[in-house]
Amino acid sequence: MSEILGPNAAALPFLLWKTPPGLELILGQEGIAYESIRDAHPFAFRGGRFVLFDGRRESASAMRALLTSAHVAIDVDSLREGEPIDPFQALIDDRPMRGAWQVQGWTLHERVARHPKAWIRERLIARLREAVAARDGLWMRLAPFPHPYRSAFNLRVDLDEPAAEDYFRFALGRNLLDDCCTHFVSTNAYQHEAEVLANLAGRDAQSHGHYHYIHRDGEANLRNLERADGILRAQGFPVEGFAAPHGRWNASLDDALESLGYSYSTDFQLGYDDFPFFPWKDGRFSKVLQVPVHPICEGLFLDAGATGGRVVAEHLARVVEEKVAAGEPAFVYGHPERRLGRMPEVPLALAATLRRQPLVWRTTLTEMARWWRWRASRKWLAIPRGPGRYEVQFEDWDARYPVALEVQRGDFRCLLPLNGPRTVLDLRTLAYDRRPEPARRSVRPPEPDRRNPSLKQIIRQAIDWETETPIDEIPSATIAGRVKKGLRRWKLPRTGTS
Repeated sequence: MSEILGPNAAALPFLLWKTPPGLELILGQEGIAYESIRDAHPFAFRGGRFVLFDGRRESASAMRALLTSAHVAIDVDSLREGEPIDPFQALIDDRPMRGAWQVQGWTLHERVARHPKAWIRERLIARLREAVAARDGLWMRLAPFPHPYRSAFNLRVDLDEPAAEDYFRFALGRNLLDDCCTHFVSTNAYQHEAEVLANLAGRDAQSHGHYHYIHRDGEANLRNLERADGILRAQGFPVEGFAAPHGRWNASLDDALESLGYSYSTDFQLGYDDFPFFPWKDGRFSKVLQVPVHPICEGLFLDAGATGGRVVAEHLARVVEEKVAAGEPAFVYGHPERRLGRMPEVPLALAATLRRQPLVWRTTLTEMARWWRWRASRKWLAIPRGPGRYEVQFEDWDARYPVALEVQRGDFRCLLPLNGPRTVLDLRTLAYDRRPEPARRSVRPPEPDRRNPSLKQIIRQAIDWETETPIDEIPSATIAGRVKKGLRRWKLPRTGTS
């Protein structure tokens, strides 16, 4: 390849050549400028100095033929070293698992994403940052929250059952968190609760589906979502987001969300305790943003035998404190009916925790999704302008949100607000803060639940068993659907439930 790379080749964006989609996913989460190269022509690699490639798909000798002597090539296959599984594959794995936590003496169980993707992202990014720094590179990213915030908080509220009295009990404590609550409404439960819907008017209320269930069948999912969407819009709610019952996600659900034009979803069987991301499905990234939450709610404590809300309040408050200290989203969730509506100490504890954290963005999940999509659409580059000096340039400058750059050099970082499309930085004159040492997390990723499923559980999973959908609305296009419909009809006269 001819020597076409000039002395002022951009330090950012990173150029990606035949890299796994998991790398794109985490670079997007981190706010790192990157560009994926699709075709190897003479001008393809002129946009940047650093080229990331996967040695499992392209050899180092082939890379030398593609690049100039001024390029710096980094084989991301080295980031896999020491990992028990391929970390890039784990980042796009959409399978759930039954997990178990030990929290304050209680054993909690929940189905969550199979891999702790946030922990994997942190390890890979740290190794990549070290590799770039070792080659005299620049590590700079868009801050994950609007300036000057260092974290964000939201309480996600799932309305599953028609228990208006508990909802209004919960609403008394929610008044302290009104600006940072997002409600996901199951319309089968609440379409006739006029007082609840009136109380939700003007608040962030989104879809939890009509019937409280996620199907494997794409047609059933679309029909369920369309019904909820119609009811909520008829009540004047501008629907943009969705939360899957039980946090369950599958590709057919995502297809339905895409067809309805939804902006985001929040499903902890796909990802939890992490920055937002666009899921990888069917060889491409979804158009629907995932906004992860902490997956432990009050129901898990009650299922384990706990009584009262004190243990729940202590746990959620501790999670929020730890996430704020780590500069991560502090998004937690719960249910009013028979739970948070009878646990006033939970919103009180969360509100008290926030009062001690002035640099936390109190936001709705809907506004968080808008911000994150806006952030992901920014195109920018950093060009060397002399020793230690860089010019940061943005395409199509947009001042909708106050954005900041975070520069990291070793153990130090600087947060710099931006006021226009061009900014010249001298890294030697910036004011840096030492990055805090990572705190020991009180809640680590869950261990796989080693209990073997019973035959009944296996059969229920095989036929996608549920009793939420009326019998006549169960699709009969598949064998599983016909078996489920037959069993529901057989069960009805014997037990009085279908």
